[in-house]
Amino acid sequence: MRRAIVGLLALGTLFTWACGGKKVIVGVVLPESGIAKAYGPSLKAGIKLAFDEAVAKNSPKGIEARYRDSMSNSEYAIKEAQELFKGGAVLLIGGATSEGARALIPEVEKTGRAIISPSATEPGLAASSNHFFRMAPGDDVEGAVAASFLVTHKKAGKILIAFQKGLYADGMLPVFKSEVAKLGGSIAGELPIGPTDWDKAIVDALTAQKPDAVFICGYGEEILATLSLLRNNKFAGVVCATSAISTGDVVRRAGELAEGVFVPTLRLDFASSQEPMKSFVQKYKAANRGAVPDLYAALGYDAATVALHALQDPQPKNTSELLQRIMSQGDKQGVTGKLSFDAVGNTTHRPRMHVIKSGQFEDCDPSPAL
Repeated sequence: MRRAIVGLLALGTLFTWACGGKKVIVGVVLPESGIAKAYGPSLKAGIKLAFDEAVAKNSPKGIEARYRDSMSNSEYAIKEAQELFKGGAVLLIGGATSEGARALIPEVEKTGRAIISPSATEPGLAASSNHFFRMAPGDDVEGAVAASFLVTHKKAGKILIAFQKGLYADGMLPVFKSEVAKLGGSIAGELPIGPTDWDKAIVDALTAQKPDAVFICGYGEEILATLSLLRNNKFAGVVCATSAISTGDVVRRAGELAEGVFVPTLRLDFASSQEPMKSFVQKYKAANRGAVPDLYAALGYDAATVALHALQDPQPKNTSELLQRIMSQGDKQGVTGKLSFDAVGNTTHRPRMHVIKSGQFEDCDPSPAL
């Protein structure tokens, strides 16, 4: 049992749960504008699909989702969360980015609620709070999977890292580098993406170091810019990018630039005839003018599904019961896999290596699929 729940059990009788009224309100805080807006539309579409289904079935009774735009600003996200809690929200879905999630966690703790992040990946976030759960694997897990694949299976002895400064790289690269060294590989260099003359530094390193592989650790636009640089300079080695390449329409816009790029990401087959994926894709297309869902839509849908399961009638009486319900969903199947968490609230899903072919992610991981 999670340490948080044990600590809260004794306090459960002192906590007055806010589900006594007719409405059961879930707050949703996402970046629909600002620097992180690429995540918002897909996440919201997936979350909204799940809640619209629940409202139509009136299950849980009186369920209502209230959506707020964080504007990619932590202070604004906090303000919106506070207003949602004042309005009766019993649970929050939000923290699309790690920065956003870290800002929201204290507000959730102060009110004794829970927060489910669909996509925040900073290592240690879940362990930092008794009230936090996330649907996406941590950056440390993704980094280890990428390093193992490059060194062990692609035989990359020398790897050049191109990275975007910030939390993403801070969380992923220490694990990636450690795993590379442990497996007998070496890092040919670590070069930042942007803002000035970054392209020349990478081109010079390609010529001088002659790496076997380039690992791109950044968000969508930075990955796209680096892929363009590598292709223009006819780099013939292995290219691996982080799962952020799945954001928005980056792969579509990349076109041939992304062909053959390896990506550690969750195993999702949107063409599957198996449930619940088949129904999810059909309903998503119907609700979004024929658009095909992406990774973030799936993560959003599963985050909402976890919340809905936890709030089923009879309503949880207190925080400890809410957290127990979230933690005990391991036998339920979501579109990204089992809705299960480890002892501190991390998803138990592990990314697998994929290769981009004709704009699609094809599983190429040498380990057996679970």
